[in-house]
Amino acid sequence: MLYLLSIVIFLLHLSGSAFAQADYRNLDPGRPMVIEDAQPIEFRAFEFQLGLPRYTRRDGGADALSFEPGLTWGFARDGQVGIEGENVTRRDGEAKNSFGDTQIHLLYNLNQESEALPAIALRPEFSLPTGAFGGDHFHAGLKGIASKTFGMNRLHLNGSYTAGPTEAPGRGGDRVSRSLYGIAYERTFPIVFAVVLVDLYAVRPIDGRRAEVISDLGGRVQLTPTWVVDAGLFRALRSEGETRYGFTLGVTTVFSFRRLFPTGEVGGGEE
Repeated sequence: MLYLLSIVIFLLHLSGSAFAQADYRNLDPGRPMVIEDAQPIEFRAFEFQLGLPRYTRRDGGADALSFEPGLTWGFARDGQVGIEGENVTRRDGEAKNSFGDTQIHLLYNLNQESEALPAIALRPEFSLPTGAFGGDHFHAGLKGIASKTFGMNRLHLNGSYTAGPTEAPGRGGDRVSRSLYGIAYERTFPIVFAVVLVDLYAVRPIDGRRAEVISDLGGRVQLTPTWVVDAGLFRALRSEGETRYGFTLGVTTVFSFRRLFPTGEVGGGEE
């Protein structure tokens, strides 16, 4: 259902005028790194994301290729709601294709960044079992996010915990974790509308395995006022009995519709 909805809204976007603008500094999970920032997308805007693709390789030659669409709506000046899915092809002797979990999230920014205080946001997340490569149970989680700017640099802190049953070994995928905490550094290059990103985080899988330590390196570039492309590499620095590494490549487009704006208002609200 998510995939059909994403395609329909995306086609509506292509057939109409854009009334919103993308922000290459707006960091969403997986685009291209796990750690995110505390700012929601533009008020009244829609954001369509597509991972093209996310590739993961493990010791022994097993690999996975996943396509990850997502759709987010800025329902308030300080809030957004979104839905993300995943289609996975795994190859370990033979190729298998199925869906992972579907995740619904709400992000609300509690305060704007000031000279003394970082921007702080809360992100409730709900994961639904919708495929063979996801979990077998419903899970609900809460993430805390803090972002602070220092000139052309930004630091982001994330911490989350997920409630719900422990999955069977190998179940649950990468979208759901029991706990996660990490830090990210971002360097902005405003002249070329780009950022370079690096993060480091520890994650405890939902299937009860010991915590992994993973690092991402990537960047985001704004191609047009409404299109952003991202790319990244990741590697598990500590994992249970195996080495994991891979890359991701994705695109993000932001759009809205004229009828969402009051008469006489040119664009959406500020973040």
